[in-house]
Amino acid sequence: MAKSILGVEIGTRRIKLVQVSGTEAEKFLTVQVPEDNVKSDTIIAWDAMAETLKGALKDGGFTAKKAALVVPDSAAYVRRMIMPAMTESQLMVNLPYEFRDFIQDDKDKYSFDYAMIEMKYTGENADTPTDMELIGAAMPKALLEQYTELFNHAGLRLIKAVPRIIALQNLIRSLSEENLKTDMAILDLGYGVTKVDIFRNGIYEVTRSIDIGLKDVALAISNKLNCDPHIASSYLNSNQNDVLESQECREVYSQIAVEIMRAVNYYTYENQGSSLDKLYYNGFGSWIKPLIQEISDSVQLTLIPLSDFKATEKEALLNNAAAIGACLD
Repeated sequence: MAKSILGVEIGTRRIKLVQVSGTEAEKFLTVQVPEDNVKSDTIIAWDAMAETLKGALKDGGFTAKKAALVVPDSAAYVRRMIMPAMTESQLMVNLPYEFRDFIQDDKDKYSFDYAMIEMKYTGENADTPTDMELIGAAMPKALLEQYTELFNHAGLRLIKAVPRIIALQNLIRSLSEENLKTDMAILDLGYGVTKVDIFRNGIYEVTRSIDIGLKDVALAISNKLNCDPHIASSYLNSNQNDVLESQECREVYSQIAVEIMRAVNYYTYENQGSSLDKLYYNGFGSWIKPLIQEISDSVQLTLIPLSDFKATEKEALLNNAAAIGACLD
């Protein structure tokens, strides 16, 4: 029987937790992050976050002690690359030099890892690879140590830290064999930002980040009702008096939908042979029906909830997608 792993994603407004055994989500929970603990996915108050995480583990009844962290985009450099075929030990020596255009600091201050895509056989000897395609990642060691200490204080042992896009790649490759034969996009309807991640034949290709999210819907509610932003956020969560159907909110939905359309159109224009025809959505905004309808009306792709892959894990896939992927190989 596979041992369970706890996937953890710490965002600006929510901590997402999911306990995974094998490839199945056993239990999950999302909890709100205390005000000012995290800014732009960067933890500000580490001690307070440790207590929040510890409380969430208790509330969710999680039993796994090994944990996998979803590393936010802002904390890791990730790039797709082709390198000459080499052993793993040689790769770990050479990998830091592939980030010389990104990292100006001492490379010894970074931890490097990779996810193999494929070995390429282009020489005369069909049994000997000449090149290898992979996704490399780099993360500051000091930050990784802070996360490790945070998890220790919460009673967990951090066994791996996985950049968000690699976690999503792990997930989609595990959900369906068809995802390895076509282009697909995942839409994350987040609080601070909206992200469109595009994968070609199951491999990460590009991310388009849009600086409009559910925070702008909360701001529209605040302006409409002339109320405190904190109260507006609670109205957003509860849809107080159907405020999410208001014209003010619909104007924000339209802005989000237009930017998503632009991101998708730019990709398809730059990749004329693309087979991209489906956009799978997840995230905080997944439950806001008028937002989903506005996006569906604007984007020339079939809009599908990510949970369409596994109805038995509907809520986990809609709310904890990257956290599930971080637990997978």
